Amino acid sequence: MRRNETRRNEIISTTDEEVKEEDIIGEEKFEISKDAFKFPVNCCSKKTILANKKLSINAIEFSYSVWQCSKCKKEYLDSEQAKRLEKFWMLEKVMENRSIRMERAMNFDGKTFFFRFPKEISKGWHKGDLVDINLINSENNMFFIEIKHQH
Repeated sequence: MRRNETRRNEIISTTDEEVKEEDIIGEEKFEISKDAFKFPVNCCSKKTILANKKLSINAIEFSYSVWQCSKCKKEYLDSEQAKRLEKFWMLEKVMENRSIRMERAMNFDGKTFFFRFPKEISKGWHKGDLVDINLINSENNMFFIEIKHQH
């Protein structure tokens, strides 16, 4: 559940429901060990082992690594592999036409080609944010574009 920043006596916005201050029972304090997110992790009282996995969609193959328990076969992703897998799933949605699509007119200012994003999807973007552009397929002029916020 994701929460937006809030001040006391305000409603906390979440993706699923509205939580009010009176709904909050109390506060819990805890510490996270500096090694909490280091791999390999323990599962079934044993250290997990690194295993290679593959996924494919429409003849595009994606290789990634998981930490797997040798006993129960449960798999764990570290943050880097999770980010890579998430991008692959986004690409899968695009290829299966399950993503939000829009068509924009290409502009040319005499030197550079460019297009504009509608303000409805560019809220929260700021001048100075970086745009990471990855060429997916040069024959079809396919790109993956990611906006990286500079805080």
